[in-house]
Amino acid sequence: MGESAPQAAAPRSASSDAASVVDGAVKVLRAYQMDALADVAVAKLNRDVQERTVVVVGEVQRGKSSLVNAIVGHRDLCPVGVDVTSSVALSVTPDPDLGSATVAELFFPTGARRIDAGEVPQWVTTTGDKVCDPRVEELPTAAAVAVRDARIDNLTLVDTPGVGGLDSGLARLAAQSAEQACVLVLVCDASSPLTAPEMAFVRESTATVDSVIVVVTKTDKNLRRWREIVAENEQILAAQLARPVTVLGVSSLLAVVAADAPDPAIRARLENDSGITALRAEIVRRLDAAAELPHLDAVRTCLEGLRVVRAKVSRELDAVQEGAAALPDLTADMERLSDLQEQSRQWEQYLARDLTLLRQSAVDDLERRLDDIRDKWTNYVNTHGMAVLRRSAQKFTADMQTDLQLAMAETLSTFLQRLHDEIIAPRFADDPTVWEELSTRIVASMQDKRIETHQVGSKRHGLLDPTLLTMGVVGGSSLGGLLGLSALMGVGLVVGTVWVGVNLSFRAIRAGKTNLLTWLRETIATTKGATGRLLESAVAQSRPEIIIRYRDYLRTNIEQLQKTINEVQKAASADAAAREKSTQRLTTNLQIVDKRIAAAEQLMAGGRS
Repeated sequence: MGESAPQAAAPRSASSDAASVVDGAVKVLRAYQMDALADVAVAKLNRDVQERTVVVVGEVQRGKSSLVNAIVGHRDLCPVGVDVTSSVALSVTPDPDLGSATVAELFFPTGARRIDAGEVPQWVTTTGDKVCDPRVEELPTAAAVAVRDARIDNLTLVDTPGVGGLDSGLARLAAQSAEQACVLVLVCDASSPLTAPEMAFVRESTATVDSVIVVVTKTDKNLRRWREIVAENEQILAAQLARPVTVLGVSSLLAVVAADAPDPAIRARLENDSGITALRAEIVRRLDAAAELPHLDAVRTCLEGLRVVRAKVSRELDAVQEGAAALPDLTADMERLSDLQEQSRQWEQYLARDLTLLRQSAVDDLERRLDDIRDKWTNYVNTHGMAVLRRSAQKFTADMQTDLQLAMAETLSTFLQRLHDEIIAPRFADDPTVWEELSTRIVASMQDKRIETHQVGSKRHGLLDPTLLTMGVVGGSSLGGLLGLSALMGVGLVVGTVWVGVNLSFRAIRAGKTNLLTWLRETIATTKGATGRLLESAVAQSRPEIIIRYRDYLRTNIEQLQKTINEVQKAASADAAAREKSTQRLTTNLQIVDKRIAAAEQLMAGGRS
């Protein structure tokens, strides 16, 4: 094996640097028969472009919808007003290829429906005509608006519901997103420093998500003190979190006035004065940094493989240099591997048992989670009464949906973690790349499955289109965060998405408590069955993969060890010149591998800085 020294190159983007590093590393991996891992790295490098999502959160009447309008540069995209409170998440996506100025879509449990953009407030606010109309049998659980002309592009903004104030679950969902570049924007206002709930939300969010921006809105209503509020918030955050958090002041009112200005120079000046220009720039900077995560994930995969290759080459070099003195240890290793190969058939039988027990433990874990959800919502229904539920039916639906999604995702995460810790790691302790390959295949078997759920008062079942949840932070489940091989937000490990449709009939809410509680029990039971099927799929996929990979692992190691023994025996009986030639060959290969490792480590260090 050999290759020429790399030539000096002009500065490139991080993605092109990653492509170069992966290309060189893959050549080394394939030279050492690590083709499966090389394929995984290439697939990660070529993965589709990330969804770039900005989730705007905050307590009621802090100006979230107005801020979204200001960022996009349109006055009336998201419903705003003193008495207007949004009841579902509304996403806004700039799309310069649109034929019309705006396009709106509502997402119901039974499917999506295109509407006129002007009708959106009727469906997504607590006082909307459709929301308050008792004759409407189904309400959307999310909505989306696409706009042709926008002041910022290549991202999706999500205006979260005002009902219920801050939802700590948003921080958890954002932390569990490896698949999307995501920025959380916490909106407070210039009337006072951060409240206790706002501070708690920032603390929870920043524990797992680096891209959190605090925006102080309504600066036009507090011209004297808003800068003091911004500075005070910065001091509070730095003191309580022990690290700085970006705090920006914005006048959404001035920003939308600027958007209407026909003169570009005046518009630019007003936008700069409003603070929206600085906010847009900060959002883009955060998203661009996060967009490199998939490329760094490919580099990390290569790095793990290169370190395994280095260990093998280094061991062979040491053995050749030691000569005959190394033979006893090599022979003992060969006997150990041969014994494992003979015992592998018995271990394969135990593997079936261990996987069954692991699956049952995951089901038990899921039942505990679902019991908690059932108790939580049963208590909520009994405590608040149907009148409260009918006033916030959309919020109830969305919250239930989130709880069930998290229960599924966390159960599957725990299953994968234990699969790694209890079954894979003990057998492949010296080769972490095995788990990289296995986990990719196992999780692929669980992707793109649509889960059927009950509909109240009907024997029909609905299928949830994943676009029902337009919040991009939900796109990547928590499956990746607990694999134990990498920091989820650090390298963007993507392991798949599981969707659960909560097909809640609003007629059932209106019909009464008994019908609603019946639906709750049925939906939780269906969620259990759906998750059980995913676990069965994981077990069915993992058992043959583990068996085949373990056989290959033993065979490859035995062949490699036999090759080393032959090299040592040959070197021991050869003259000094022949021994020096073998030593030089292995030393050169080791240097090549070390160069590839250094390049990967340098890129990873730059990506984490």
